[in-house]
Amino acid sequence: MDVRGLNLWYGDFQALKGIDLSIPKNRCTAFIGPSGCGKSTLLRTFNRMCDFVPSVRHEGLVELDGTDVFDMDACALRIHVGMVFQHPNPFPMSIRDNVLYGPSRMGKLSRDEADEILERCLTRAALWEEAKDKLDQSGLGLSGGQQQRLCIARALATNPEVLLMDEPTSALDPISTAQVEELMVRLSCDHTIVVVTHNMQQATRVADKTCFFYLGELVESGPTRDLFANPRQTKTQEYLSGRFS
Repeated sequence: MDVRGLNLWYGDFQALKGIDLSIPKNRCTAFIGPSGCGKSTLLRTFNRMCDFVPSVRHEGLVELDGTDVFDMDACALRIHVGMVFQHPNPFPMSIRDNVLYGPSRMGKLSRDEADEILERCLTRAALWEEAKDKLDQSGLGLSGGQQQRLCIARALATNPEVLLMDEPTSALDPISTAQVEELMVRLSCDHTIVVVTHNMQQATRVADKTCFFYLGELVESGPTRDLFANPRQTKTQEYLSGRFS
């Protein structure tokens, strides 16, 4: 994905200011920065979740494979650009129906096709062994960490090119957090992952590239190891060292 000259407003408030950014394919990119700096707004722009805010308007381009996402049908876009939210949000239906929700809306599935998607996606989300004997039970009956992995499996079911993750571990315990982080690393071999995180250690563990935002601006970006070891901008140095005010 490529972002060129992106400005975005909520009414009179400008949330994003002149963003220019390339998201590398089949890598994990982390967005870091203080609360309210535009990280989640930019993430949600990638699959036009911001469209649900009536006052939103934008200038500039957000391109997926060379096509401006604002020229695409939003529903079709979200097949290619999936989303995992901060808090696990399984639908109030069975584990099976959660995973198959997207593919079933794209067209009729045979039983064999449905079974293959179900096992493949739950396996890739590291949930198959825990869930294979209760596929017809409600996804709401799973633990918090399992629910988040179910949401990842649901997002993977449409085989998206890009997977957006908005603080996906902030509501999870350390063990579940480690499981989701391992998933992000593995999935980035086949999908472009973009994750918003307030956990800088998490960024160093999972991200190939890290972008630091402040007050709606992209201050600095680069390979994660380089940005953390040798930040070029004073604001980045202050934020990473805990001296940020």
